[in-house]
Amino acid sequence: MARFDVIDNFMPKIDSLKRIHLDKAAVDHGFDLTPQIDEGWLRYRSTLFSANVWVQPDAGDRFQVGCDNRRLLKEVIRGTEVLDVHDPHPGMAGILSVAGYSKLYWLLGRIAALAQSLPTSVLRQFEAATKVMPKTTEAERLIVQRVGQSLFRNALIDYWESRCAVTGLDIVPLLRASHIKPWAKCANDHERLDVYNGFLLAPQLDAMFDDGWCTFTEDGCLVLSPQLDTQHVQTLGIHGEKKLSWIAEEHLSYLAFHRDTIYRAR
Repeated sequence: MARFDVIDNFMPKIDSLKRIHLDKAAVDHGFDLTPQIDEGWLRYRSTLFSANVWVQPDAGDRFQVGCDNRRLLKEVIRGTEVLDVHDPHPGMAGILSVAGYSKLYWLLGRIAALAQSLPTSVLRQFEAATKVMPKTTEAERLIVQRVGQSLFRNALIDYWESRCAVTGLDIVPLLRASHIKPWAKCANDHERLDVYNGFLLAPQLDAMFDDGWCTFTEDGCLVLSPQLDTQHVQTLGIHGEKKLSWIAEEHLSYLAFHRDTIYRAR
């Protein structure tokens, strides 16, 4: 854990107890480097991921939170109030505004989780973990593949906040990391480890999706294969309209591949 030994004369005008709480929230979520003071903002950084975060108390119990990763911010703002800032502080891609310490605590955790699950971060972890591993024999390549699949699963758990992307089931040991474009059909490790090339699914949905018995539209709606009749659907326990919790633009090309290549369309 980092020691916070910033000289008091350079501290922003933040209540000392509030500062302790801010530092704790940051450290709890992996921002382990000594915070910096940046024109009245507290800037938090990590040795575990590259995202930089700035925090500044606002009026009442609100906090402003800046981040330098635009893609990450786009994911975070799902369900989060965005502060309308026309001239963000230099280095920031945008600023969010949240009410209350608990929401700030959640937001810092969400930023840290996404920073470790977005594509380039997972690929870097994989390359570091397998750099010295032999890959000559089929057995050795399978071991390397398992490392990648484990990292991919962890990334999906972070991205989907430990819940099935469709049902919301939150029993993590039951959830499956389901590739949209199968591992064997991916062109490179970037595709194989891209968090947008997968959904975290309940076991039944994972089996169906993996073998083409269902797919998703561009709007995230679940579509069942016409090879399933009404009795099959009832037996499978799929009632009512199902839909992904959300869908990002980056999912769409992978889903197009799934609909064209994997889905049992007829």
